[in-house]
Amino acid sequence: MREEKQAGRRSALVGLGAGIVAAGLSPQAFAASHRDDTASLEAATEALRSALVNGDGDVLKKILNEKMTYSHSDGRVWTKPVLLENIAGKKRYLSIATSEQTVYISGPTGIVRHTYDVVNNDAKTSTSHIKVLLCWTMTKSGWQLMARGSTTVPA
Repeated sequence: MREEKQAGRRSALVGLGAGIVAAGLSPQAFAASHRDDTASLEAATEALRSALVNGDGDVLKKILNEKMTYSHSDGRVWTKPVLLENIAGKKRYLSIATSEQTVYISGPTGIVRHTYDVVNNDAKTSTSHIKVLLCWTMTKSGWQLMARGSTTVPA
């Protein structure tokens, strides 16, 4: 059984290599393509941050997947319609600064982790320092956010 799995893996790797060669992609071109995906995922992540700060519903409608789930550090969970209702056209956040960002892509899935320093604009101004995990999927129209989870950073 183990030998069959190893043989299957070898066949898959050979097939992948043959596909890359058949497509005319050198290993350098394959790596460059991955870098381009990373850059586009970073751009989508920045577009999300900016749209949250600016209350830009048009951008949010485009980059949020219809099935998206958005979890807050206090346990609230929003769907796309709820997020749009609470953010679009509003100034809920005065600022969101991102740091410690990492990006990982596997096929059509992108994982972004970072820290957000947020200045909230609710009934009174407050701040939060949270760790955020974003799960993106590549669609025909570009990266779309599938899930977001966050947790407060221990003091």
